[in-house]
Amino acid sequence: MGRRWLTPTLWAILVLLSSSLPMPPIVAPVGADKGVHGVLYFGLGFLSGRALLLGKNARVWHLLVLVLGLLAFGALDELHQRWIPGRTADRADWAADAVGSIVGIAASVVVTRSRTRHAA
Repeated sequence: MGRRWLTPTLWAILVLLSSSLPMPPIVAPVGADKGVHGVLYFGLGFLSGRALLLGKNARVWHLLVLVLGLLAFGALDELHQRWIPGRTADRADWAADAVGSIVGIAASVVVTRSRTRHAA
């Protein structure tokens, strides 16, 4: 797996651990949790994209596989929340996970290419 995947793996564990905790009763604006989902999955997408792009021979189809993998990870994370007290499996939460992942991966591509151009 390589050391470059350590950070995204730890982030994924953080995501799973946080979604495995029972939801405490909190007062928050409607939809605020979507932002939390988006931010968590943005981080996962960014770190995963960066790890992929730091490897040798990264291709566009590798990014596509990463996107599909993170979409599946988000879906499975939502499904597992069905059994956590105070949590639900929500399609809107999964959509926020998906958008966060895709934007995070896109940001990692922009940052990595920008750094590569400046280094050359």
